[in-house]
Amino acid sequence: MAFIKSIGLPRQKPGGPTCRRRPRVPSMQLPGPRLENRKSPLAIESETLVSWLEENGMYLSKEATWGRPRHPMGVANETTDEGESSGRGLVAVKGIVQGEPLFEVPFEVVLTKQRALEEIPELPEDVNEYIAIATLLIQERSRGDASFWKPYLDVLPKDEDIIPLFRWSEDDMLLLQGSPCQAAARSLRGKLVSEFATAEETIYAPNRRKFPDDVFTWDQWEWAFAILFSRAIMLTAEQRIALVPYADLLNHNPFCSTYIDVQEKQLTGKRFVTLYTDRPYAQMDQVFVTYGPKSNGDLLLLYGFITDRNPYDSVELVVALSDEDELFERKKKYLDESGVGTTATFPLYSDRYPMELIEFLRFCVAGEDELDNGDFGDFMNEDNETLVAKTLISACQDALAAYPQSREEDDKLIADRSMYKMFAQKQRWAIRQRRAEKRILERTIANIEREITDPTFMFTESKE
Repeated sequence: MAFIKSIGLPRQKPGGPTCRRRPRVPSMQLPGPRLENRKSPLAIESETLVSWLEENGMYLSKEATWGRPRHPMGVANETTDEGESSGRGLVAVKGIVQGEPLFEVPFEVVLTKQRALEEIPELPEDVNEYIAIATLLIQERSRGDASFWKPYLDVLPKDEDIIPLFRWSEDDMLLLQGSPCQAAARSLRGKLVSEFATAEETIYAPNRRKFPDDVFTWDQWEWAFAILFSRAIMLTAEQRIALVPYADLLNHNPFCSTYIDVQEKQLTGKRFVTLYTDRPYAQMDQVFVTYGPKSNGDLLLLYGFITDRNPYDSVELVVALSDEDELFERKKKYLDESGVGTTATFPLYSDRYPMELIEFLRFCVAGEDELDNGDFGDFMNEDNETLVAKTLISACQDALAAYPQSREEDDKLIADRSMYKMFAQKQRWAIRQRRAEKRILERTIANIEREITDPTFMFTESKE
């Protein structure tokens, strides 16, 4: 287009219910009564965790007690979804009603910045909470049996079992050539490298007796942040993050709105992290939380999985004001003054167009009269709206062209189930992720081409 330069997807950026979670060590252990009959290593670890939690004040009784029913959930040592291992999860061992409090985790076992400062007084008071908890994780992992949190640390995934995208090798990343996920992963990894260098210089190196360099290594730092990114819970009422043993065994469902927050007992003043369910569960149903309205790209980046049925899935699209536009300097000045810049990134969904994207494109393709008189939040005229539509189609086509393989080729790889199962897990995730991105781009093109004959209502608010 003469009015706007399409640059496709970023290269160097910085359903029925579905459930997936972080990968864990594979196990054939089944949930429910068979948990006690088969003493696999996973079962022993889970039982040890439960015993430790009970010793520290968490109610997990398998039998009803005086005035109190039995704990409604149990640990399943292996769950699956969409043909992939989902690791541990929590299942209902009896019927659960909507709004029922499912557990209360005592604050004594929760890992927070405050607890890190108490355990490691050498940390500065103003330390970032992620760095504080990561440092505590590294220290306690190195202590082995002497750690108070050993039963919890033992159920955390080992290094080789955590495969969020930012930990993939460059060879593995080639599987996502053309995807904006590549740039996101490299950016996040770069930030972690920079943060580690800063922590090493300002916290660890000046106090080697407390922070030995054979313990506080890059590998341990990366592991700790992988744990935090995939398992930390935001305690909304207190606006801080925490690692909450037992609670972080819950798997993800994007349609779930289960509520987790802090409660304080009036008589004792003791504080607990409490979960209230958003729906009823039948016996042996898996119980879920949501990790938030995240796209598959975000799930892969931080948690190491995707789901095919994700209502929040999107692909990032980058568009820029064309420097060949006769009104480039005037438009650039306006965008700079607005703090927007001439290049912008927007999430693109399969069923709607973000109005911020449409407003940006309306401005970018506007003529002089439209710049003088236009309100870019509303329909301006058919010519402007048609240019927006054609520009958006062009941007999506450019993005699709960046992938070495077509969506049809990805479909064939997945359809051949015997071949697909032979791929490594990272390969399977990559194929599904890039196919999902292409589907969104293709659907956007198809929707616009179908509606462009009546541009008046093509990008109205009802499209959101």
